[in-house]
Amino acid sequence: MKQALLADVWGDTVNLRDLGIGMVIGMVISISCYLAASMLIKVQNPDLPDNLLSAYSLLFGIGGCVLSAVISARLFKPKRVLNEEEFSENDRDSVIKELKIDIEREKEELKYLDPKVEQEMKDLKLYDLFAGTDTAEPKIGKKAGDI
Repeated sequence: MKQALLADVWGDTVNLRDLGIGMVIGMVISISCYLAASMLIKVQNPDLPDNLLSAYSLLFGIGGCVLSAVISARLFKPKRVLNEEEFSENDRDSVIKELKIDIEREKEELKYLDPKVEQEMKDLKLYDLFAGTDTAEPKIGKKAGDI
């Protein structure tokens, strides 16, 4: 089985082939809607000024963009994989180490957090991790005798 080429676009994982097909679908449908609307409006209202004809046609082209987005969303399902398992302390420590997160620096940055962000971090149980009030504080960079 051939492995798909994946890329990160605007924070979402996409298959490059599906992205290309979706772009072609979008171009074909939106341009078709624009041109068809332009011809139909011109036939029905021959005295309509060109700038209004263009504006009305553009609305139909935008509608075509929305239609193509719906079609692409139905054709191409998300490629991300969500893993909702509980992480152990070792898993958390390995992620912190891999991302090279400086816990002390993060602790200092918490002083400048927006209250909404702070509450969200508390809801996700992340605030205590960085604030140092977590009972299972990460052991990254500590010596065996310090634990």
